[in-house]
Amino acid sequence: MASRKVDFALAARAAVTDFSEAVERIGELHAIFTDSGYDATGIDSIENEDIEGHDITATDLANFAAFAANVALFLNNGDPAQVDYASKINAFRGM
Repeated sequence: MASRKVDFALAARAAVTDFSEAVERIGELHAIFTDSGYDATGIDSIENEDIEGHDITATDLANFAAFAANVALFLNNGDPAQVDYASKINAFRGM
């Protein structure tokens, strides 16, 4: 029985580690997106033509930016927007 508890504890720690690494990467990508002016109102906005043929749209990237900003709000005790993030994430992933 203790072995299953240890397996669970290790799996939980691995999941939290994976999550925190993903959150850090999302934050880094969001900073690049905004700092580079890739957003729709930026100096070098990403248009559909820029990423054509990669099954990603400018709208997908705008949704990513909103998701990333709201993840940061959530983790910093802010008030993230109430949005159906799962459908946007799944659409971006190509599911």
